[in-house]
Order: sequence, then structure tokens, then C-alpha cells
Amino acid sequence: MEIGIPRKPNRIRGTHAVTAALTAAVVAAVLVAVFLPYSSTALAQSPSDAGPVARPGEPCVVAFEYIEDVPKAARWGLTTPQSIGVDHRGHLVIADTGNHRIVVVTRRGVLVREIGGYGWDPDQFDSPGDLSIVPGFYIYVLDTNNRRIQRFDVDGNFLDLGKLETWSGSPVGIDVRRTGEILIVDADSQTVLTITQFAELLEPVGEFGLGTGGLVEPRDVASGRSREIAVADPLRATVEVFDEFGTHLYAVSTADTLATEEVLFDRHGNLLVADVRHGRILAYPPGGETPTASLDGRALGLVWPSGLAIDERTDTLYVLDREVPRVLAIEIVYGDCPSER
Repeated sequence: MEIGIPRKPNRIRGTHAVTAALTAAVVAAVLVAVFLPYSSTALAQSPSDAGPVARPGEPCVVAFEYIEDVPKAARWGLTTPQSIGVDHRGHLVIADTGNHRIVVVTRRGVLVREIGGYGWDPDQFDSPGDLSIVPGFYIYVLDTNNRRIQRFDVDGNFLDLGKLETWSGSPVGIDVRRTGEILIVDADSQTVLTITQFAELLEPVGEFGLGTGGLVEPRDVASGRSREIAVADPLRATVEVFDEFGTHLYAVSTADTLATEEVLFDRHGNLLVADVRHGRILAYPPGGETPTASLDGRALGLVWPSGLAIDERTDTLYVLDREVPRVLAIEIVYGDCPSER
């Protein structure tokens, strides 16, 4: 028998509060009611190694150097692609939103596989708008119009899915931490929701408003190695950064205003920002301050940078342009951070 849960589950802050507020029976009820039994593992299952934590003294991005366009992009047949990631093999994983599929290609542009197609069954999508990769383990896809998350293994095999209608009215962005928590940008509540690996909903990050830490049109979310949370808000023309408990840390912007479509932390804690207003990529040091590097994408014909991904083995940044569409390979050049940091 399936056990129901409240329409609006309790929102909890902190691990100790979770333990005190939820008994094992309630946790089981959440898992049964929300995550469909296509697999014996929970949707948010993920390795426990959180990786190295960004430390003061690590290098900043000091330059972006264009390498080339990934070859053969025109042959992939992309239509308004929205998101890109890099898997453990160095393959590029692209959310081909207009064609309701995921495309996997090599660094040289050779098509490896396609996942999905239009529909509402498992292994099908209705406008996949974002994706997140746990390298060597899983690919998570935000199936936007079906309001659910689908999880695949590294070879593109469907594992399981989770419904979001109980929690998120309009999911638009996703990031999955290595520890298993799923971060979801909810455009209806103008917040970031955190779902734990036990299917518990934690206290939302951010709130609607123009004050400190307020969000107006959150579009994308990224988690750093120190568990900080960056939220791109194009209508505020900022990226708002919070700690893992939702306390506002700082915001970044520019004098000529940003339209922040995508955000990403590198392995040193630098924040990379895709600015669609000016067709550029900016790099901010840990803690914010002023940009340390900028890529003039317009000079390279970049129109709408909708996705960023880093291959940390080669320090290569991939920039997805949804309008052309194309993928640019950019070398990230590191150096000393400014002394005032």
C-alpha cells in the first residue's frame, strides 16, 4: 500500500533538526510516495566523497584563451540546447531541449549516443532544461515540463526518476552535490530547494525580493567545493551566493549589468558566470570582489551562452551557445589571486 505525504512537506534546517523532526517511518513514506520504484536505490544516491575543499591561496582565473569550436556540431542536429556537462571520459553531455533528448559526443565531436525523445514515460523527456553529472557515476536530467528528475548511469541507461510536483511548481535549474543532495531552482517560489539523499526537503535558500540575498528571477544554481550555493538571477543582474544553510555570503555583478544565464564553480572555488547580455564569460575569485578574467564571446561570434562545463583534467571550459548552436572549447589560465583578496 502506498503511503501518502502532505502536500507541502516540512522544511527543515540542519542535520540535527532533520534527525529530531523525522522518524524512520516518515522518511520511508516520503520515499514511497515521491520516488517511483523503478530502482531499489533512491534517486539522489551518490558517492559520499565531497572532493577537495577550496582553500585560501589557491589560484584565480587570470585569462580565458579560445582553443577551437568542438568539431561537427552542425551534424548533431541540436535545437535550442540549454545545458552541457562533462563526464568522467571527457565526453560532452548536452541537453538538446528542442528535440527532447540528451546528446553525448566526444571532444572531437563524434556522436556517442542519444538518450530520450519526446514523451512522459521513463527514458523520455518534455523539454529537458538542465542536467548535472556526478562524474563516473550518474547523469541527472531535469525533465522540465514533466516536472521530474531522471537519473541515468554513465552509459545512458535509465535508472529511476522522482516527481517534483509536490515540491516545485516550476523547476528551471538543477545541481547535484557529490554528497547526494539535489539543488533545484524553483521559479514559482523564487528559491532554491534542497532535497537530501533521504528525500527530505530542507529549508529553502533565498526568498523573493530585492534586498540582501533576495531573488527575483533565479535561473541557475551551482554548488562549490566548500558547499556554498551560487544562484544566477538575470533580472537582478547578479549572482547571489549563500552558504549551505542559506545564509547570504555575497553577490557579484558588474557596472554595465549582467544577465546571468549560467554559473559554475571550478575546482579552486572561482565562480564562472555566463552573461548573455554581453555574450561574455566572467571569472570571480572566491569571495566575489571584481572579475579576474573576462572572455569577449561576441568577438568569437558567441550569441547566447546557455551552458558551462569544465573538464578539470585539462582545465578546459566548454561554452554552449544555444542560438547557433555550437560548443566552444576555452583554456582556463590560472595565476595568483589579487593581493587584496
